[in-house]
Amino acid sequence: MNQLLTIGELNTKQIQTILTLSEELSESNEPLLHGVNVGFVFEKPSLRTKVGTEAAINQLGGNVIEIDPDLLLANGKAVPFTCRESLKDAMMNVSQWCDAVFARVYSHATLEKMQQYGTIPVINALCNKHHPMQALADMLTIYGKFGSDNKAVITFIGDANNVAFSLTEIALILGHPVQFSGPTEYSWTNVQLQYFQLLAIQYGGEFIMIEDPYEAVRSSDVIYTDTFISMGEEYLYEEKIKHFESYQVNGKLFSTAPKTTGFMHCLPAHRGIEVTDEVIDHPNSWVYNQAKNRMIVSKAVFALILNPSFKQEFWPESMPVSESITVQ
Repeated sequence: MNQLLTIGELNTKQIQTILTLSEELSESNEPLLHGVNVGFVFEKPSLRTKVGTEAAINQLGGNVIEIDPDLLLANGKAVPFTCRESLKDAMMNVSQWCDAVFARVYSHATLEKMQQYGTIPVINALCNKHHPMQALADMLTIYGKFGSDNKAVITFIGDANNVAFSLTEIALILGHPVQFSGPTEYSWTNVQLQYFQLLAIQYGGEFIMIEDPYEAVRSSDVIYTDTFISMGEEYLYEEKIKHFESYQVNGKLFSTAPKTTGFMHCLPAHRGIEVTDEVIDHPNSWVYNQAKNRMIVSKAVFALILNPSFKQEFWPESMPVSESITVQ
């Protein structure tokens, strides 16, 4: 394991290895990252990703170096390194000081350029298309509730965004049935739908689009939602929100699901918009467990990437999902 930009880079055995090691390292303070320096580059604000991952690295004896680059504000977005020097020059320098970069960026292309220009691993802390660390924490949460042998039905309600994409990806690779319910105006592209169907065929899962959220939740073991307005899309609020009103996860909708159904949200949540208090504060809400698991999976991921002996002992032979069906 030399990097982590997308869930699609991993196969079933590799994901299962990460989840198993996450459980084993959950309470560990073993110095697996002793002497390791990880550079954090964050274009977007963060609580769980930043603090949870930093705590994980610290617990394993590593160090976090926050890179506070000169920021060039372009259309309200912060672009790292572009004020004083090129991204190439910056990454060539950082590669001499740090053992890896953990980057939360607006564009997936930025991660690809960081990987291209640098000589150290790049780990995706979130971008516009993917959120792999969140997806790993989500599956660790689901496995903790249902076990790894129970193929829980996962229903995502809302926007076809980066969180929904990585969640769908990991669930299908692990053979789960996945349902999606959201407005057609903000749904998946034909290319993405084809990708999901190919993953379902290859790994034995199922992907279903259901327009009516009430129909979708009736057979759900997990109901997942996220903000309807992603960071950087605030200007689209008035336009988007009118399409999502009927997809709010509220008490009426949640009561339609089986009594054992759990609620998940990557947070931060906009209470009263995509979810109501009675659902997010429900006994079957697992949102804080998800947040804790963000720290736990970070231990396994960074140990596998940055500790050579640990990687050699536990990491299975690399086997990409399939170049022909990978979607960026």
